[in-house]
Amino acid sequence: MIKKQPWEQFIHFWSQFYDEQGDADEKFYNPYINDLSKEDFLDKLWRWKMGVHFHNRNNQKALRLMEEQKERIREYRNTKPTFDELWNFSREIFAGGLIYSIFLIHICKPKDYPIFDQHAFRSFIFLTKGEIIKEPQNIADYKDYKRFILKIHKEFDVNLRDIDKAFMAFGQFLNDPVKFMKKGRV
Repeated sequence: MIKKQPWEQFIHFWSQFYDEQGDADEKFYNPYINDLSKEDFLDKLWRWKMGVHFHNRNNQKALRLMEEQKERIREYRNTKPTFDELWNFSREIFAGGLIYSIFLIHICKPKDYPIFDQHAFRSFIFLTKGEIIKEPQNIADYKDYKRFILKIHKEFDVNLRDIDKAFMAFGQFLNDPVKFMKKGRV
């Protein structure tokens, strides 16, 4: 069992190297992830997720498809859907790929389904298995990651967003330490 202090140190250390691309969390994520009553919540959250790729044609198409399901997303926030229900819903919009489907699930239930991407998953695999991999392969990878992250969150009272920032930064470092350090992060 890992003690609380090393987790606090790990998350504090690595989250400071998270590249926020300006104040994206404050402008696009924090005000909207817990308040789906705002009309433009999907636009802002998708803008946060996509960053500089927001205006890409495929990303705009995905945003339109999500917008068509805005009320259904709000319903999921206020009910207790199963993971399979949310997964099937997200696959209606994102037929391929894993990361964007999970992001939509995260929007629906952010406290139950942590954000997921290749860098955070790389951190998880390294910390649990000592291996460096490029990206997750299937939904089982997310389920394992989710259990691990929620365990840290609950057992050690660590904020989910801080965990995500730390895992994202550490995963980017594992992917390409030289590039990471050239950006002046460490």
